[in-house]
Amino acid sequence: MSLFKRVSTGSADRLPLLAIMRLTLPKLGVAYLFTLLLSVFNRVMINELQIAAALIGGLYFAYRIMNIFQVYVGRYSDRRPFWGLRRTPVIVGGLLLASLSLVPLPHLAIAYSQNPSVPYFALMLLCLLGFGFGFAANGDGQNTLIAEMTEGKKNRPAVVATVWLFQIVFIVISGIASSIILQIADTQAGAPPGCTTAECAAIRSRVAVEMMPKFFLAGPIVSLVGLLPLIGLERKVTVEEARALAATPGLNMRQAYARIFSNSQARVFFFFVVVSIFALFLQDSILEPFGADVFKLAPRQTAQFQPIMGVGTIVAMLVTGILASWKPIPKRTIADWGLVTSAFGFALLALSAFTLVSPALYAGIAILGVGMGVFNVGALSMMMDMTVPGEAGSLMGAWGMAQALSNGFAQFAGGLLRDVGLQVTGSAVTSYSFIFVVSIVSAFVAINLMARVNVETFRRMTREEMQMVLAAEA
Repeated sequence: MSLFKRVSTGSADRLPLLAIMRLTLPKLGVAYLFTLLLSVFNRVMINELQIAAALIGGLYFAYRIMNIFQVYVGRYSDRRPFWGLRRTPVIVGGLLLASLSLVPLPHLAIAYSQNPSVPYFALMLLCLLGFGFGFAANGDGQNTLIAEMTEGKKNRPAVVATVWLFQIVFIVISGIASSIILQIADTQAGAPPGCTTAECAAIRSRVAVEMMPKFFLAGPIVSLVGLLPLIGLERKVTVEEARALAATPGLNMRQAYARIFSNSQARVFFFFVVVSIFALFLQDSILEPFGADVFKLAPRQTAQFQPIMGVGTIVAMLVTGILASWKPIPKRTIADWGLVTSAFGFALLALSAFTLVSPALYAGIAILGVGMGVFNVGALSMMMDMTVPGEAGSLMGAWGMAQALSNGFAQFAGGLLRDVGLQVTGSAVTSYSFIFVVSIVSAFVAINLMARVNVETFRRMTREEMQMVLAAEA
């Protein structure tokens, strides 16, 4: 029972290790669902089921659109506790909704591939909208909980690095596990690892399709296991705090967004998040198809891309988190380092496409992972710095919305650029290389935007806006 004893953040200047570890475990379900949907199943839908990459990218973008509700969810949880808790119910309910929404998806995708029709597509869209809303609520709730528990703590960068490091660890584990399970299933079906015949390739494709429903059925169970350590972690609001929150006038979504974007610093930071995430994740929906189209890799081989990238991210986040806690480094500098490193990784991927040199492919993926790891520590710490007490949920919702919508648009744009490029040029090498070049250019645009952000100016302007609103309501 001691595991679930509420951890006090008190007046200590560092968050306790046990509290940090309990904050990381909900990422188990997030990582599992992320790996299945955006890595393994993404490849299966495009290459095995032959569903257009642009269509898949559109579905992914649709679920990202649900992130427009992050500001509303954050603002609601700021002011409306449930059983004395503001963040935990949103985290738990959001992740369970997300995992349950995906259970029917593989069945619908298989049916759509056999009979492309509006009803099947509409049901797939409905699944992803439910997943998107749950994922958005979960992300906003957990980010806000971390921001509140690390407010004024010297080890905030280390906490951020640890939580997202473990998410990457869980992604790596999920990717490796899915690859091993697929390899075992391939062998049992008559396609051992060394077989390169067309018959073995057909068996592997069939096995990959058949395994997807089983993978997604485990999603709610994995999610629930990861959520259990949250019990007793969040501080309950007092009766007086609950009354004050209930008396606080609410804002509709339009008013909430207007409040945030009237702040010039908030606008610049919002667009920094949009452009930087676009740069990093334009490859997200096409990296595994890139391995299949250019290097002719099997599903079990492209399933290893995420683990390779994840290892680079893990090492980078670990080292960066330790350095940032030991020696103060400006968070904007950390984010910039991550973008520059990622640009180098994209350059290697483009080079590998023209040279067909496999080591360059895997090195590019690993370096891209390193860049993402460094960027995560800097950018996520900046997001938490760009909040103020009383508005943490809505502001984290705004940054999360920018991140998620840009991610979704990047996935859609990546798939669209791939399909259009193949039709126009007829060359997979040219099409994928162009995508990597767009990512490089976008990374340097984001660096320019970050140079215009000032945390103290943002906080001062936000406090002044809050005071004016309170005065108007008095």
